[in-house]
Amino acid sequence: MSSSIDTTNIAEDKYTAVRRDIVKILPKEDYDDGSLGPVLVRLAWHASGTYSRHDRTGGSNGATMRFGAEASDPANAGLDIAREALEPIKAKYPWISYADLWTLAGCVAIEAMGGPKIPWVS
Repeated sequence: MSSSIDTTNIAEDKYTAVRRDIVKILPKEDYDDGSLGPVLVRLAWHASGTYSRHDRTGGSNGATMRFGAEASDPANAGLDIAREALEPIKAKYPWISYADLWTLAGCVAIEAMGGPKIPWVS
């Protein structure tokens, strides 16, 4: 017996709620220009920056910036602010990986700051 439940939008609905919560944390009057948007983009960039399309290794998988060796790398200075800002969202949606949360946050930030819609996939 086949199910008549349409599951095509279930994942989309989950991510839509996460997107909304990311947008809510963007305004931060006492930070830089008043927005966490740029630092979220930087977090997504740095978390994904080691990806090699040639051998498909590296990238945001594993979110290794959570750990001391990478978190303390001088190139990642200040990204703790973005990671900490996203922690309540991670706690609210424990099913989302850190890697997905960080890259989704970067895409949402670009869109919220007036940039293009970015086709993001988990």
